Amino acid sequence: MSTDDQARVRSALVAALDVVDAAPSERFERIVRVAREVFDVPLSYVNVLDDDLLHTLTPNVPDEIVSGPVGWSFCQLTVQQVEPTIVPDTTADPRTADLPGVTRRGIRFYAGVPLTIAGGEPVGTLCLMDTRPRAFSPQDAAALIDLGHWAERALGQGLHHDRLLEVATALAPSTVAPAGYRIAAVTVPYGDLSGDLHDWSVVDGDLVLTLADVMGKEQPAALLAAGIRAALRQHRTVAPVAAVAAVEPALAEDLGRASAFATLFHARLDPVSGVVEVVDAGHGLAVHVPADGAPRVLRSRGLPLGLHPEGTPRHASSTVLAPGDALVVVSDGALDLGDGTIDTLLDLARTLRAASGIDAFLETVRLRAAEWAEDDVTVVVLGRA
Repeated sequence: MSTDDQARVRSALVAALDVVDAAPSERFERIVRVAREVFDVPLSYVNVLDDDLLHTLTPNVPDEIVSGPVGWSFCQLTVQQVEPTIVPDTTADPRTADLPGVTRRGIRFYAGVPLTIAGGEPVGTLCLMDTRPRAFSPQDAAALIDLGHWAERALGQGLHHDRLLEVATALAPSTVAPAGYRIAAVTVPYGDLSGDLHDWSVVDGDLVLTLADVMGKEQPAALLAAGIRAALRQHRTVAPVAAVAAVEPALAEDLGRASAFATLFHARLDPVSGVVEVVDAGHGLAVHVPADGAPRVLRSRGLPLGLHPEGTPRHASSTVLAPGDALVVVSDGALDLGDGTIDTLLDLARTLRAASGIDAFLETVRLRAAEWAEDDVTVVVLGRA
């Protein structure tokens, strides 16, 4: 690969990291603080380099210039090789003697290690600088390499986070619903990913709806939730009791090995009659909101997945959505939007009635969750026109 091609690849990767011009990040600041202390140097930087500019992510002094031409930098040398670049005396090395850092800032020592991602492509450096010449032992170089691996992981978090969100977005259900019905949802994860699962699809004219809440947060819970989604999607053509009976043995085994459990609301709507047939496995967080009259909380009729006694049959219950009615199903994080009790469901029902529509209601939920919730929050609304 030519030098120009390498620069273009590096520039594209740096853009994907989305760290240039971002506010200072503690995950990088910690690394350079440790580096300054370990090596007893006044200056340490985590930098990224695009095709023609170097950008420091960790300015050391107030109002320090954070971007400059790559050709003026020490780090242009570092990204050209795999091993650390060590310059014990910058004035005695022809590669660095005329650089602005030497002639204008008085930098007399430099040590840097390349930072690579995406299969070994160099995108930046972790470097040390001092205003006096100094020796740098093989043990020092090994320690700098170790700190460089830490910086690489910190940089990679940006790509990892974006990919996680991309996958989560791709798995979100479409807005499809039977004629005369509307279904929509909002999910607000407590971290990067949610351990809540919400999914729906139209099968043979019926709407199949699932909401599951896996114990725990972030990636471990999200992984288990993805397994539940995949298993139930394999049995969308059968009634809820049969679907849950088919998948529960394997899911219970997986959850048991992970020392986890999951509550589940799995339902099938007949759009002609408005009958919603439900298997509720320890969930109990659904409320029927009629066009007229008092909202009614739908109670659970079983234990969660992973806790239900093996061989004990599940049972279905049903409710009817008349014209103008709605069904609201939530994860337990939604209880943080109220007083923490089941009465929060009734509060959500009143909020839905007062809203100008489902979208306005879900935006209210999203804003509340972002401010108040201490757990993953998912709210699904199924309404009949």
